[in-house]
Amino acid sequence: MENGHHSLLDDSAGPIAREKRFAVFLRGVIGRAGSRNRMPLTVRNISAHGLKGECAYPPLPGEPVEVDLPGIGAIFGAVRWGDGQGIGIEFDGPIDPTLAFTRNRPGIRRSGLLSAH
Repeated sequence: MENGHHSLLDDSAGPIAREKRFAVFLRGVIGRAGSRNRMPLTVRNISAHGLKGECAYPPLPGEPVEVDLPGIGAIFGAVRWGDGQGIGIEFDGPIDPTLAFTRNRPGIRRSGLLSAH
């Protein structure tokens, strides 16, 4: 556990196969968790457990963030890496990334979080 967030990867299990990522060009917003300040985010790829994106003033690795994406809604996670403009975010729980490809209907907001049922 680092900065109050649990890693979704078990480091003791050895090499882990890279999960399915979808190459996308999504426009969303990002902000530090608990802050009302938001900035534009461009998502380059997304998976059930994280995303790679770009923003003008990226939060630092370890910082908790909230990302809002069309078709998915609000997602909480933490920045895992950054290279000045690009960032990698690990979500607090799995999402269904295919929701980003569905058309939104006005007035309907869905959560992308998957249930643990």
